[in-house]
Amino acid sequence: MRLLLISNSGRPFLEHCREEIAAFLAPIRSFGYITAARLEDEDGQYRRAVEALAPVGIRVEHVWLDENIPQHLGRIAAVFVGGGNTYALLSRLRAARLLPVLRRRVRAGLPYIGTSAGANICGPNILATNDWNVVGANRFDALALVPWAINPHYLETDPAMAATSETRDERIHEYLLVNANPVIGVEENTALRIEDGRATVRGAGRVKLFRRGQPPCGFAPGQEVPLDEKSD
Repeated sequence: MRLLLISNSGRPFLEHCREEIAAFLAPIRSFGYITAARLEDEDGQYRRAVEALAPVGIRVEHVWLDENIPQHLGRIAAVFVGGGNTYALLSRLRAARLLPVLRRRVRAGLPYIGTSAGANICGPNILATNDWNVVGANRFDALALVPWAINPHYLETDPAMAATSETRDERIHEYLLVNANPVIGVEENTALRIEDGRATVRGAGRVKLFRRGQPPCGFAPGQEVPLDEKSD
């Protein structure tokens, strides 16, 4: 499998990671873009991606979750699943019966890029998302392409929060009391590039790996994160 899991799309849109995207895709110069995580203005999100990636020579095709989606996935050379609401994204992929198809294609070698919600769904479940379940989703199992539940936009401490506020680490600790699979927090402007059985930190920040009963471990850009974890 080849995955590029990016914490955030950033502002200006995709500017912080477009060179990384181009390098990851090479020699492929196009991908199908799934915008189903957006609760509004999917077409606007697509147009922003077209403009953002033109400088690095990447052509973007908008992939809608309609009756033609199996044909779309059979034709594209790579797939990009964008950010938005993780619960909406997973629910729409499930309603389109696309989860097993996408899982099978990616495991067979289709390059996969995901930002935010698109990264989160690559874990065994989406329970480490920061989003609200505004769509009333009642199933949370996801693509299970990697062993960790993924927390995009990870922030160890937020100076704007009150000293008594619940931290992200405390929420992850609660997750691990109930779920055995590890959690990985990915800071802003940071990505995990997974290929050849290795997961390497890319970008400007760190990732932090949380395992049940063990102290968390931080990984800086260029370092490898263990991929041999067992997920439920």
